[in-house]
Amino acid sequence: MVLKKHYSKDFEILFTGRLIIDPDIEVKLEEKHSVLKADLEDGLGDPYLIVLKGKQKDKIPSDRLTSRGQKYEILCETTANRVLYIVCRLFEDGNLLIITAWFLDQEKPKDLNAINFYYTESEVLMNEDENS
Repeated sequence: MVLKKHYSKDFEILFTGRLIIDPDIEVKLEEKHSVLKADLEDGLGDPYLIVLKGKQKDKIPSDRLTSRGQKYEILCETTANRVLYIVCRLFEDGNLLIITAWFLDQEKPKDLNAINFYYTESEVLMNEDENS
């Protein structure tokens, strides 16, 4: 099934490439999920990343400063051919606040579904680019 509503083009227009990562979040990403800032930058450079509007509620209530941006969930592939799942908030100035991220594991059925979804959707984007 091909998703009819993803926001990859809207995201790419606004995103400046600047990441905002709280130092505590960066430590958590490295220690708990083995995701480095370089992995995030690499994955976000994927020309066929899949951007979905965030559906999850914040565990910690957001204040006015952190809630102004649009929350997104992103599936992207790194140059090491690993699919990365990123939860983030994109602000109007184009800066991207990283909330959390992890690599999807092909051994986990739920992750495998997301991986297959990513490859199906990114193939659609590739075909659209070829036909443009």
